[in-house]
Amino acid sequence: MHNDVQRSAPLSMSTRVTRAAVSFVLVAIGVATLIQSGLGVAPFDVLNTGVANTLGIPVGVAFLIDAAACYALGVVLGGKVGWASLIGTVVISPLLQLCLIVIPDPDQLAVRVPTFVVGLLVLTIAICLVISTEMGAGPTEVVMLGMVSRGWSVHRSRWIIDGLAFVLGVALGGAAGVGTVVIALALGPMVAFGLRRLRYSPPGALQVEAAIAGA
Repeated sequence: MHNDVQRSAPLSMSTRVTRAAVSFVLVAIGVATLIQSGLGVAPFDVLNTGVANTLGIPVGVAFLIDAAACYALGVVLGGKVGWASLIGTVVISPLLQLCLIVIPDPDQLAVRVPTFVVGLLVLTIAICLVISTEMGAGPTEVVMLGMVSRGWSVHRSRWIIDGLAFVLGVALGGAAGVGTVVIALALGPMVAFGLRRLRYSPPGALQVEAAIAGA
C-alpha cells in the first residue's frame, strides 16, 4: 500500500520562500482559470459568495471573514498559521483580479472543460507548494493540516473540509457548478498525490499511514 506522503530532506529557507511566492501566483492563476471556465469554482469560493449574499457584503469581505474562521478552527485542531498565510490572504486577491483580466473567457464547452482541468491542476500545485514550505498555508489548508495532526489522512481531511464548505455555501445561496462537485471530490486525492511527489509529510501524516498499513 502506498503512503500518502513521505518525508524528504529539510528545505532551505530560500527554497521555502520561493515556493511560497510561486504558490501565491499559482493560486491566483488557478482560481481565475476555474472562474473563467464557467463550470464551477472551489467549495471555499462557494462559501464566500454564500456568506456575501446572506450578509449583503462584498465577496472580498466575506473571504476575510471565512478565512479568519478557518484559521481559528485550524489552530484549534492543531494547524499552524504562519506569515505566508497572512501575506497570501492580502496579495492573492489583487493577483486574482489581474489574472481575470488576462485569462480569456471561453465560450465553447470543448475549450471550457480543458480550461477547468488546467485550473484545477494549477490550484493543486499551488496548494502542495505552500504546504511544503511550513510557513503557513491557506485557510482550508490550515484546517486540513489540523485534522491531519489529529489522525486524519490528507485526502479524507480535504473531502470533509470541501464538502462542508460546499454544503454550507450552497445553503447560503453561493454560486456553485458541476465543476464544484468535481473539485470537492478530486482535490483531496490530488493534493495527497502532489505531496507524495514533493516527498513532504505534514505532521502526523506518516503515523496515520503507518497505522493504516499495519491494520
